[in-house]
Amino acid sequence: MMGLVMPWHGQLVVVLLLAACAGCMVHDANIAPESPRVSVPFDYRWRFQFGPSPDGAPGPGSTDFKDISGQGCTNIEHNPHRVTPTDCMLACAYNQDCHVWLQDSKIRVCYHGGVDSKCSPSITPTLPAGGQRSSVPPLRTSYENAKQSLNDNSWDLIDVPHDFVVAGNFKNMSDTHHSYLPRNVSWYRKSFHLPIDWKGSHITVYFEGVFHVAQIWVNGQYVQMHTCGYTGFTVRLDNVTGILYGNDSTNVIAVRVDATFGSGHWYEGGGIYRRTHLIHTSPAHFVHDGVFVSPELDPLEKTVRVTAEIDIIGSGHPLVTVIATLVDMSGESVASNESYNVTLAEGFPQTVTVLLSGAHVKVWSIQSPHMYSVMMVLKDVSHGTIFDTLHISAGFRQTEWKVDTNFKLNGDSIKFRGFSHHNSFAGVGVAIPDRIHLFRAQASRAVGGSFWRMSHNPYLPALYDFLDVLGIISWDENRDYGLEYVGAMHDMVKRDRNHPSIVVWSYCNEVECEQIYNKTGPQFRIAAKSLDPQRPTAANGPTNGLDIQGLSHAKNTSFEDFHQQYPDMPLVLSECCSCETQRLLRQDTTTCMHDQNSPGLLPYVSGSLGVWTLFDYYGESHGFPSVTSSYGNFDLAGFPKPHAYWYVLNWMAMISTDDYGRPPLPSNHVTRILDLPGEITTRVEVLSSGAALQLIVNGKPGDKVEVTNPGEPIQAKVDAPERVNCSFPRNLTSVQCRGLDHNGNVKTPGQCKSACCDAGPSCVIWQFAEKQGCWMGTADLSSCEPSEDPWVGAGDIVTVKNITALSFDTTGKVIGSHTILGAAQASAISLELDVPSPDTGTGTALVLDGHDAALVKASVVDAAGVLVTDQVVNITFRVAGGPGALIGIGNGDNHLHANAKSDNVPSYGGLARGIFQVNLDCVSKHRDRIVQIDVDHGPTTVNPGACGTVDSISVEASSPGLQTAHLTIPVSTSAEDLPLPVAKKSVALEGFPFLTNFAG
Repeated sequence: MMGLVMPWHGQLVVVLLLAACAGCMVHDANIAPESPRVSVPFDYRWRFQFGPSPDGAPGPGSTDFKDISGQGCTNIEHNPHRVTPTDCMLACAYNQDCHVWLQDSKIRVCYHGGVDSKCSPSITPTLPAGGQRSSVPPLRTSYENAKQSLNDNSWDLIDVPHDFVVAGNFKNMSDTHHSYLPRNVSWYRKSFHLPIDWKGSHITVYFEGVFHVAQIWVNGQYVQMHTCGYTGFTVRLDNVTGILYGNDSTNVIAVRVDATFGSGHWYEGGGIYRRTHLIHTSPAHFVHDGVFVSPELDPLEKTVRVTAEIDIIGSGHPLVTVIATLVDMSGESVASNESYNVTLAEGFPQTVTVLLSGAHVKVWSIQSPHMYSVMMVLKDVSHGTIFDTLHISAGFRQTEWKVDTNFKLNGDSIKFRGFSHHNSFAGVGVAIPDRIHLFRAQASRAVGGSFWRMSHNPYLPALYDFLDVLGIISWDENRDYGLEYVGAMHDMVKRDRNHPSIVVWSYCNEVECEQIYNKTGPQFRIAAKSLDPQRPTAANGPTNGLDIQGLSHAKNTSFEDFHQQYPDMPLVLSECCSCETQRLLRQDTTTCMHDQNSPGLLPYVSGSLGVWTLFDYYGESHGFPSVTSSYGNFDLAGFPKPHAYWYVLNWMAMISTDDYGRPPLPSNHVTRILDLPGEITTRVEVLSSGAALQLIVNGKPGDKVEVTNPGEPIQAKVDAPERVNCSFPRNLTSVQCRGLDHNGNVKTPGQCKSACCDAGPSCVIWQFAEKQGCWMGTADLSSCEPSEDPWVGAGDIVTVKNITALSFDTTGKVIGSHTILGAAQASAISLELDVPSPDTGTGTALVLDGHDAALVKASVVDAAGVLVTDQVVNITFRVAGGPGALIGIGNGDNHLHANAKSDNVPSYGGLARGIFQVNLDCVSKHRDRIVQIDVDHGPTTVNPGACGTVDSISVEASSPGLQTAHLTIPVSTSAEDLPLPVAKKSVALEGFPFLTNFAG
């Protein structure tokens, strides 16, 4: 054993070199030492006021820019994340170094300039909107809402996480990007006690995420501002002048959140939308995010490298040592050692590095994501006192990127198959509960996705934990790109670097990567490599300072050209396949999915990791009345769309279970009819993993059809319907159907309908628009797409009693089947629990932790229990009893305008979603401290009180004229039922019946 002391970045680094653990001191991992560190949930009983009144307009207090629209400027740089003039202007206003802004919303371009920028109409390029200020006023920090003495009893009493934007009402505005929901400035305040025994300690509040610009006051004193809505930040309390201790003294923290502008061209929400924590430590402590357990395991040395940043407040100078113990998941010690002694002093943080033996470490992989815990102890050498402890989750693997072998994990080559994501969900916006994130992660694995791209920003910490224990590789992506945002890249890497699932750091996305002077890339590289020298850097677009080049929506020829120009640069298809469809009136996306994924198969490309997207999201709707995207394989409410099964077939059933990049789920045969009963005209499309397929329509068997193009849908013809009284029951208004023939002899919609009727079986769809005239024929409904043109029309449909598809293997044996049933009149509501459920790998019960949430599916059914897809009924959800509350609704329709926080929602394709959350906390550690610290109390917030025998949550769904449905959501007080332990136990699921059994 040999020690080495050396300076590093002005800090003292103590490196302990340990060749092997034989003979070293191994601490009992099952006995965690007592520690002064206490982390208390700080989420409950916040006061909230929507809107800035009475405290003025959005922005930093002054946005006094002279109009320079139509001018160009020198010495400007691309600030590419601002899609409206307001976004561009406010981002400049908050930046004390910004004097000029220019914006062109048509091409998503925003530029900022400093005091040396010169502007004139003669300077090209000129931009349609802009402003310039000669001086920068000080940031406004005086607000009535920030005063400690303010009476906020009339404000709403809420819990966080909380998205105040999604609670608004949809409004047809010019901004198409943000879901047509008004954005605003709003305020949060929380009254709290600090325990008297904490006096003299280090006390912080950690905010996991506040969107967008957060200003913080404590007891009326302005403390700080945080401008990145996607990274966390700490607020130190113990050094605030006038901070109070004891149960008789009340402190107030006030948070002003400006969400009137953002950094994305999609819905970003607003508010304290992630969790908050009140953290107490001794004066000597581990720095927040300061412990790094490198997941990269050297295949020869097999050494685990642990670095720890330690600090102290106050006048003490204790002699300390750091003990690091590697613990496996059974709680047994694998390796341990103790550093040399170090003397701490305030203002001089130090970094200690300990090298532990990894000789017996099992590697982390997609099939077997072995995880460990590193127990960190900061100890006073002189008195044996424990100053601080931390448990760091860790996993170890060997990664390698090369052009000729692509990406290697533990020596095995992998072709990536994965999805991009955006962070929103029906009913809750961006404040997504953890168990719903687990559902999203399990859904990715169920359709073959073993790669998760964080697009286009860092996500909440809990999601990375799920990816670690489930074996899903990830691409972590920074949001804002430019020299002023290097700190955000630093924060992301420092927070996330312990996760073995992360294999690459991404700077930026698409056009947002473009910089005029190319100074940003090298600075981002320094920020990443100084914290984590081993992971490569990448981008989903053109910039410099990269190890890996990602290309977005690029064709094979683009990859071929890039590879020819840069033959040594590893390549990856980091985004593709923006294939739009919905559950109703589905579009045929087969060509889109097949063709756009194909560059990932090139021999020098590491795969397709960012199919756009796994789930729909708020925003990017391409025009009102649509308010959400349509790209997802699952809709916004979590219901699968037909093309999700294309990935089940191509990325699961057709991929060998020996493939090192395939999720460890069983290889089941796929047989899936893609059409709904009420949308069949002349054919149905079926996916099959068999060698042959047969369709049985209303009891009449058709011919067996050979599957000649494995992985692609088979089109099976059905007999045209017998038309009665020229009836066309399927309304086709505001859509345009492809493949029809023009009839120039008719001039009105009525004449067009009659002509189609007279044509008999050769016409099942007619459409008419004033300019385009009459179009008619036998097109499939999947060819019909939403249109802004004023089309009217209708289609005939086959009356379906039942259609069954049978798949056969090469011997003629039936290996799979799928049946769809036609429904009669709606008779009742039926309820099912999708989350938590073994069918989705999300557990069996909600845990009473104050946060856990369930996804309940309401189905409109006929008297026989068959789903009614072509009737719309209004469904009302409510909690009938137990410790729960309804927190959101949805149905997956991208035209849904019901308020997300309503209790009433129309069915879409026969389905609706209710989201229910527990409102009792029986399991959080230090619940006694929550009761002691929280001041406000009320019936609308989580109760962290004593828990005896607790009833399950009883919910119901009703609709006038239909039979009401009831459902019980089981609850638990066991920590083993929390989402993360559930995820750990569900790596090798026996299947994902939610997809197989889904109807709708």
